[in-house]
Amino acid sequence: MRTLIKNACLILTDRLIRSGWLVIENSLIDDFGDGTCPDGHFDEVLDAQGKYVSPGFVDTHVHGAVRQDFTESDTDGILEAMRHHFLHGTTTMLPTLTSVKHEQYVKSLENFRSLIPVFAERNDIPEFGGIHMEGPYCSGAALGAQNTSTYRDPDYREIELYLEMAPYIKKWTAAPERNGGMDFGRFLEKKGIVASIGHSNATYEQVLHAYECGYHHITHLYSACSFYHREGAYRKAGIVEAAWMLDNMDVEMITDGIHLPKEFLQLIYKIKGADHISMITDAIRYCGVDVPDGSFVPYTDGDSRRGVIIEGGVAMVPERTCFAGSIATADRLLKTAVNVAGIGIVDAVKMLSATPARINGLTDIGQITRGKKANLLILDSDLNICTIILRGKKAR
Repeated sequence: MRTLIKNACLILTDRLIRSGWLVIENSLIDDFGDGTCPDGHFDEVLDAQGKYVSPGFVDTHVHGAVRQDFTESDTDGILEAMRHHFLHGTTTMLPTLTSVKHEQYVKSLENFRSLIPVFAERNDIPEFGGIHMEGPYCSGAALGAQNTSTYRDPDYREIELYLEMAPYIKKWTAAPERNGGMDFGRFLEKKGIVASIGHSNATYEQVLHAYECGYHHITHLYSACSFYHREGAYRKAGIVEAAWMLDNMDVEMITDGIHLPKEFLQLIYKIKGADHISMITDAIRYCGVDVPDGSFVPYTDGDSRRGVIIEGGVAMVPERTCFAGSIATADRLLKTAVNVAGIGIVDAVKMLSATPARINGLTDIGQITRGKKANLLILDSDLNICTIILRGKKAR
């Protein structure tokens, strides 16, 4: 099948092509350019009417949506959550498993293993890019909303089983200061898995050492990360300051406008740049749930012990002492980056597509480039999603 998109403003990694066209051959981008469209037969012609054509969004840190959680839900629930994010522009996803007990990980990974053939068949959910393990080898010292009672030192009996069940684990968040944490980084690097520092109270010096041990990524910068503090009269640095000093350290940025206010988004962008930032949703099961502002929403119906407050566009723990994950979708991230932080659309899209794809070894997606997979979005001038194209076919 051969498709032409005409009258498009193409968003490349370094510029816009304002009078652009793009040709899809089967599932791949065959050619693109500006000015007069190419001749030839096309099975389908899409007129973008001057709208943006963007690579599909790549969300590499997302826990769920519409009351479904990737760690706890069954296979139907996993697909339902993925579908919600797809409708908001995410065409590739790394479902993220939070820190839980060993038995729950086994159950979760079994669910994903059974879904692998289903992922390849569906055209109404994001492509499955692999698993992100956010735990359990983290530290309870840094504030965060995870269940810290499940945190533990790296256990290679567990690790080898998880990798046997899910050889598609792409990224693993851990605290390098734990016993065996540095060796775990080396292990992940040898396996080709992104080793990410997160839910950690590592010192500045420990982060520098961790970088040499394979940790080249930081999970949701500022959230559950150590940073500037005093020990008596002495000033001490942490993960955040190490991220500034290590030029090639990649970072995640929750761009919902709440976890990181405008000035923090601008600071991270100014120092790290679009080549080293993945914008992530970190969305939890309450993403897409319509409840009155200030509502307490339980994890399960009738459970008053476990839940979150949905207020001001974010989820908070019931005591309101910290955030409990976002309720954002990827299109909200783009709008926040452009309209709140003032980041240009080229770099904003890059942080939602090419950069997360590069970091996580997803080499066939994330850019409008010849030979890349045709996972594309058509966006209007207000950055609303008008059309979703998955593997070269119009999916919405």
